[in-house]
Amino acid sequence: MKFFDPTTRDTLTQQNSFFDEFIILDIEASSLGFTSYPIEVAITSSMGQSASYLIQPITIWQKQGEWDVYAEKYIHKISQEMLITNGENVISVARNLNKMFRGKLLFCGNLEYDGIWLCKLFQAANVGVEFHLTDLTYLLESWGASKTEQFWNIYNNITNSQPHRALPDTKRFVDAYTKLIEL
Repeated sequence: MKFFDPTTRDTLTQQNSFFDEFIILDIEASSLGFTSYPIEVAITSSMGQSASYLIQPITIWQKQGEWDVYAEKYIHKISQEMLITNGENVISVARNLNKMFRGKLLFCGNLEYDGIWLCKLFQAANVGVEFHLTDLTYLLESWGASKTEQFWNIYNNITNSQPHRALPDTKRFVDAYTKLIEL
């Protein structure tokens, strides 16, 4: 399953690194361990489109996956019961993400983690990814130090009412991007 194109990093320049539509994806997971699995995914676009899904864990994730009780209680505050009761099945989530963002470039805050969890989601759904994902770092590098510093200053001044929840996290990134391009 290939959805990450490493050449994206090489083609971003200061001239082409501001987009008509900036889209960011964030995934919350059961833990940060090797057998963790996605529990929530959200995507927000600078064009006003957003989606957030709690993910109903598949059986193998429940039996063999890691669950961080500390994260449940103190970080994302999403319980296993909440996922089982209110989560959407992996097929529905994967298809909805494809439908909304087919062919588009999405950024994430940490490709090392978000990429793995996105792969796990789509593999569990047996659905191919129809969009492209790359790390926000690549975009920031293309801007240079001054613009990147401005971005992080704006980002850090935006209050996040629900830290470590996917949708508020993505909205914060989009808000910072939108404010930066308005300067």
